[in-house]
Amino acid sequence: MTDNTTQPVPGWYPAPHANNEMRYWDGSQWTEWTPESAEAARQSVATMEQPSADTSQETQPVEGAVAPTTKKRLPWWAWLLIALGAIIVLGGIIGAIGGGSPSAQVEPAAVETPTPVAVEPAEEEVEEVERVEVPDLVGMTVADARAAIEGLGLTFKTLDGAGDDWVITTQTITQPTEPGTEVFAASEAPKPVLSLAQQNAVREAESYLGFTAFSRVGLIEQLEYEGYSTEDATFAVDFVNPDWNAECAEDAADYLEFTSFSREGLYEQLAYEGYTPEQIEFGLAAVGY
Repeated sequence: MTDNTTQPVPGWYPAPHANNEMRYWDGSQWTEWTPESAEAARQSVATMEQPSADTSQETQPVEGAVAPTTKKRLPWWAWLLIALGAIIVLGGIIGAIGGGSPSAQVEPAAVETPTPVAVEPAEEEVEEVERVEVPDLVGMTVADARAAIEGLGLTFKTLDGAGDDWVITTQTITQPTEPGTEVFAASEAPKPVLSLAQQNAVREAESYLGFTAFSRVGLIEQLEYEGYSTEDATFAVDFVNPDWNAECAEDAADYLEFTSFSREGLYEQLAYEGYTPEQIEFGLAAVGY
């Protein structure tokens, strides 16, 4: 009812701003008058117009007496109702002049805000880098591994001092990589191919070392005594290659457990067994000499 072209006549209507409760439309705007408040105002005005019950009956004049002239005074509650009605009427007049209360104003229609559309950034073209497949080098000789890696445009690296016949045991890179990348490969000396005599000499040497302590010279002599050639006996002892210091210490402890020795006597006994001076000093220190 806020269209300026066709305004309804003054009257009671459901007010949109008050949850469609009945409000009075004065022809140009809504007021805060409700049917209840208007009815209360009418009753207060009607009450003020009716004469009081105490003063409605006229006092009968007495013969021969002059009727006094008295003014009727209103009770206090009547003045209170008059003041309340005046305030309500004054508030309606002020509201009409000032354009009505804020609650009577029509709220503007909600405007839908368009939802922004996410724009995905354009993907940048990434130049693909050429990669080289790295072969499995484990088991190859150093010479073969070097040829395979350098043939692919990579750099080959192995242990210093490794021979071309050494065997690759591990490598650092196994995944595809860029050209020029260094591939490090660990290598070890190839295991010798033993003859039957060497294999038996090695087993015999390990058996003797498991039974008692030997010096290098003493173990070679023991294998020669068993019928092996000096070459096969020496190969077997060097192939097993135990800790000779530990063997000397064990031998010294065995001698002292068997009988008493002075330091000099024990030194000469260990030298007789074929231990070197350095090994003998280590063995003597191990037993407390």
